Amino acid sequence: MRLVRIVFIILMLMVSINLFAQSVQADIERFFHGSEVDEDFRIVYSDKSFSNSGIQYGAILSPIFIFEDNDEGRLGSYILNAKVWGKVYLWSNSFFYIRGKNSYLGIITNKGIYETYESDNLLDLDLAYLSMAYLNNSINISLGRNYYMIGTGLVLNGRGDGAEVAWHSSIFSINLLGLYTGLLLKEDNPYRLNDKDISDGAKRMFAGGTLSTFFYNQKIYLFGLVQIDNAEQEKSKETKYNSEYYGIGLDGVLFTNMSYYAEFVYERGTSYISNQSGIDFEKSNISAFAINSGIYYYIPVALSPMLIFQYSFGSGDKYRSNYAGSNRIDPDTNGDDKGFIAFGTFAGGYALKPNLGNIHIIRGGFSFSPFSGMSLGAKYLYYLKDKKEGYINSAEAKEPNAFVGQGVDVSLRWQIYYDLSMYVNYGLFLPGSAYDSLSNGTRNFVMAGINLSI
Repeated sequence: MRLVRIVFIILMLMVSINLFAQSVQADIERFFHGSEVDEDFRIVYSDKSFSNSGIQYGAILSPIFIFEDNDEGRLGSYILNAKVWGKVYLWSNSFFYIRGKNSYLGIITNKGIYETYESDNLLDLDLAYLSMAYLNNSINISLGRNYYMIGTGLVLNGRGDGAEVAWHSSIFSINLLGLYTGLLLKEDNPYRLNDKDISDGAKRMFAGGTLSTFFYNQKIYLFGLVQIDNAEQEKSKETKYNSEYYGIGLDGVLFTNMSYYAEFVYERGTSYISNQSGIDFEKSNISAFAINSGIYYYIPVALSPMLIFQYSFGSGDKYRSNYAGSNRIDPDTNGDDKGFIAFGTFAGGYALKPNLGNIHIIRGGFSFSPFSGMSLGAKYLYYLKDKKEGYINSAEAKEPNAFVGQGVDVSLRWQIYYDLSMYVNYGLFLPGSAYDSLSNGTRNFVMAGINLSI
């Protein structure tokens, strides 16, 4: 359990790195977001092309320092990440890719709620997949352990063992995928909603697809995803969470200097309701939805300034206290579960790190480039509950008030060389009236690191 807690806090901290996502692309790694998601984790390779025949290999080194301070405790730590990869060209437009990773977590300071955390190490097979392309790349097939994504990555964005098939035409594209998470190392399995997921590893199956088309610099897409929990549980204490997601999205360029993205998701399925004692469980229907959107305006003047506005929303349930878990407590067993829970990645502020459930998040900010290769940015964040009687995250903001709080995120990105970059992220959260008088302390979050590709 100690190792599980260590890995869990790494994942929670790492998911907070996304600050300036535009039209969000695939999260190619769980620990390191793709270059289109967050520039501080860009992986830059040499001029040698992977499409050349033969064998290529390399390593990615990423030391990270993290500090978090709130009214419940203080945690200072460092993470030494190392990934070694190899790629073998097989036949025309096809290759096999494999990557192993080792993450060492060192604890510098652990006080309050973090006192049980200790230094630890995690070694895992990160990726191992076969990629094939046919008919001038109009058909792409991948098989094996890979990163899979639907839409903007809100409903699904992570590792699994499975397959993906994509067909592209001049009019539209179709992507179909299926994966299983039960073969992942349980300490490195991010799909944890109940005790079985933690103790045995999440044995969840995902199947879905996306239909997309382009018109006048715009992309419109429809998607669907089914998630099934295959864990073996006692019927009297069942906590399975089976869900379906249906969505529509748009992204593109509205004017010369303005881009945007917008995604709407409807969730249905079944969850379980427990009574106040947490003993009896009854099945309930899920009826929830979410919105994820943003606008970016680029000003064509010196320093390349950009204005940012983002709005995100996840529906809430006044009887649900945990948006990182599967169950809720409801005296009315006939009521639907309206709390939105998904299996992707969402970053809504460095310091608060909210799950997108029972919350409205409004963000506005800017970025600019003092000189080539460097970017500075800041955002103001405003948080409101959807259902003021409910909670957010894992039983936070318990007061029956809508105002969760406000925050500030500041970031620095510097691409020093093509294979060396650094970054610094700072987040501040000021609790609002949804927190009681004992939780009025501010939260501070600092994250800094270096990325070296060799």
